[in-house]
Amino acid sequence: MKKISIVSLLLVVSMLFVGCTSDELKLYQAFEKSKDITSMESKTDISFTVDVDNLSEEDQEMAKQIVNMINGLKVNAHQKAILNKDKTATKAEAKVGVNFGGMQMDMQVWIDADMSGETPKMIEIIKMPQLMMASLSPESESKEYIVYDIGKMMNAGQEEVDFSKFAKLGKDIEAKLTDFVKEHYLDFDPGFKMINSKGKKTVDGESLSIYEVKLDDAAFKKLIRYSVNDLLDNKDAVEFIKDYMNSVMDIVEIEESEKLSAKEEFNQGLNKFEEEVPELKKKFNEFMDKFDKVKVLGDNGITIEYGINKDGYITHEEGVIDLNIDLGSIEKTFINTDIAGKSMLGEKAPIIKLGIKFKTNIYNINNKDINITMPDVNAENALYFNDLIPVIE
Repeated sequence: MKKISIVSLLLVVSMLFVGCTSDELKLYQAFEKSKDITSMESKTDISFTVDVDNLSEEDQEMAKQIVNMINGLKVNAHQKAILNKDKTATKAEAKVGVNFGGMQMDMQVWIDADMSGETPKMIEIIKMPQLMMASLSPESESKEYIVYDIGKMMNAGQEEVDFSKFAKLGKDIEAKLTDFVKEHYLDFDPGFKMINSKGKKTVDGESLSIYEVKLDDAAFKKLIRYSVNDLLDNKDAVEFIKDYMNSVMDIVEIEESEKLSAKEEFNQGLNKFEEEVPELKKKFNEFMDKFDKVKVLGDNGITIEYGINKDGYITHEEGVIDLNIDLGSIEKTFINTDIAGKSMLGEKAPIIKLGIKFKTNIYNINNKDINITMPDVNAENALYFNDLIPVIE
C-alpha cells in the first residue's frame, strides 16, 4: 500500500478551474491551452506583510521581532521548463531568492525526468546556501548539492512499478480528468459570479485580455460550501477516484493476491464513504454554519488577475490574499470555553492580519532556444538523499 500511495501522489493533476459564464469559460479555455506548452520561462515575486492587533504590552514586545521579519520577507524565482510533446519527459530549472529579515538566501533547483522507457529517470538536484548545507551533517559541509534520485528510491523496496505503463497512465488520467471537468463545469454554479473581464492591459509591452477572480469573505465561504456539497453529491467524482486508484494499483508490481487485497480494501472504504455521505454533509454544513460567523478574509479578500495574450495563453498572474485571523472569534465559535472554565487566549485575543502579494510573468512560450544544463554531480560534490536518511531519523 505504501508504494501505491507514492504512485498516486506522483500522478495527481492539480488543475481544476470551473465556471459557467462567458468570462469564466474564456479563462477556463486559457488554462486548458496551457497544456499545449512544451517550453517556457517565468518570473515570480512574492511578498508578505503581517500585523497583529489586540495584544497585551508583554505580547507586543514578543511579537514585534517576528512581525518585522515577516514584513521583510520576499521571495523571487526565475524558472525554465522544457517538455516533450508526449509530456513523458521534462527538464526544469529554478533560481530562487529568499530575503528574510534582511538576510539573503539563494537556491537553485534542477529536475530531469523521463518516464517514457522501462527504466524511469526522476532526478532532482538542489543547491542550497553553504550555511544550510553545513547544518545537515558533518559530511555535507564541503558539498554543493543534494540529489534526490526518485526513480531509485521508488524501486528500493520489494515492490516495483511498471514504469512502461506509468507515463501512459498519467496521460490517460489527465484525459479523463479533462473530460470530467468539461462535462461538469457548465453545471457548477455557486450562486455568484467569480470572474469578470477587465478589458485590455499592457504588461511588459504586450497587450493582454485581463480577467479578475475576486472573492470577499462571504463569497469565499459560499464557494467552499457549494464546492464540497457538489463534490459529495457527484457520483461521477467517486467513480473517477475509484478508476484512478484501481489503475494505479495495476501498474504496481506486487503479488496478485496482495494487489487484489489492496483493491478490495480501497473499494470497501470507498463504498463505506458513499454510505456515510449524508452524515458527512450534515456535519460539514453544521461546521460551515459556524464558520460563516468567523471572518477569515480582510477587506481586500482574494483577488487574482489573469492576463491572456493574443495566442490564448495565460502570461500574467498578479494577486493579493488578505487574511484576517481573529483568534478570539474562532475560540468563541468553535471551542466550548465553559469546559475549560475560561478562555485559553486570556483577556486579549490576538487578531492576525496577513497579506500575501504575488506576481508571475510567463514568457518564451514554446521557444525552442530555451536550454537547461544539469550540473555534474558526484560523491565529491553532492550529498545523496539516501545518505541523509540516518541523519534525519
